[in-house]
Amino acid sequence: MHVVQFEQHGFSKPIESPDWTALLNGASKGVVWVDIVNPTPEDIRIMREVFHFHPLAIEDTLNERQRPKIEEYPDHLFTILNPINTFAEELTFRELDVFVGKHFFVTVRDYLEEPVIDAVLHQCNVRTGNGQRAMSVGYLMYALADQIVDAYFPVLDALADRAESIGEEVIERPKPELLQELFKIKRSLAEMARVAGQQRDMFNVFLREDNAFVSEDVMRYYMRDVYDHLIRVSDMIGTYRDTVAGTIDLYLSSSSNRLNVIVQRLTIITVGTGALAVITGFYGMNFERTFPSFDAWWGVPFVILLMIITLSVVLYVLGRLD
Repeated sequence: MHVVQFEQHGFSKPIESPDWTALLNGASKGVVWVDIVNPTPEDIRIMREVFHFHPLAIEDTLNERQRPKIEEYPDHLFTILNPINTFAEELTFRELDVFVGKHFFVTVRDYLEEPVIDAVLHQCNVRTGNGQRAMSVGYLMYALADQIVDAYFPVLDALADRAESIGEEVIERPKPELLQELFKIKRSLAEMARVAGQQRDMFNVFLREDNAFVSEDVMRYYMRDVYDHLIRVSDMIGTYRDTVAGTIDLYLSSSSNRLNVIVQRLTIITVGTGALAVITGFYGMNFERTFPSFDAWWGVPFVILLMIITLSVVLYVLGRLD
C-alpha cells in the first residue's frame, strides 16, 4: 500500500504511517491517494473498516476480468477502468479499480507495474507546482481516465497501419499468414470496441451536475473532454473494423482470382497433354499398317511435327476463349 497526500497548495508527499482519522476527516485540507497493490488481508480490512467501502465493491477488487462499470454508494463511487496492455502479443486490458470519496482517492490493482499511475502522479505534481488550482479528487479521476483513454489512440493507429500494410501485401501475394493476422486485428478491435463502449456509457455518471464526488469544473469541462475522446475512439474503431473487413474480402477475392489462374493453367496443361496422348496412343496401338509406315524414315519427324501443331492449336483456341 502506498499513501500519498496532496496538500492544498503544494506537491504530493508520501506518508509512511498514515493517521487515517486525520487524513479522512478533512483536517489536513488536502486529498489522500491510497494505491493498493495485490490487496492483502490487512488492506481489505482497511478498505472495509477505515474507508467503509461496500462489500460488493471490495469483492469486485478481488475478482479479475471485471467489465468497466461504475457504482454509486452514499459516501463514495466505485469504478472499474481498463488500461490497455501495449506490450502483449495479443492485445489485452488490465483492470484498475478506483474508489472516489470527498477527501480520498483509492486505486486497487493486481500488478506491480502500472505506467498510468506514475504518469498521473507526475502530471498532478507538475500541475500543483505550476501554481494552478488546488488538487481535488475530481482532477485525479480525470487525470487517471484521460491517461487511460489517450493510450488507446496509438494502439488504434498501429492496428490501422498494420491492416493497411497487409492490404498492400494481399494485393501482391495473398498468404494464409496474412489472413490469420487480419483475424487477430479484428479480434483486437472487437475487444477495444467492447471496453470503449462500456466506459463511454459509464462516464455519463461523471457528467451529471449532482455528482457530489467530482467538483463542478472538472465535471463540466475535463470529464467532458474524456467523454469526447471515448466517442472518437469508438468512431475510429468502427472505421478500422470496416477497413479490416474490406481487407479480408480483398484477400478472399485475391485468393479466388489466384486459384482461377492456377486452375486455368492446369486446364491448359491437361487439354494439351490429352491431345498429345491421343496422338501417341494412336501410334502406340498394335497396327500392322499405319501412316506413315513404321519403316518410313520421315515417320518420326512427321509425328513430332503433328504433335507440335496440335499443341499450338489447342493453346491458341484456349487463349481465344479467355
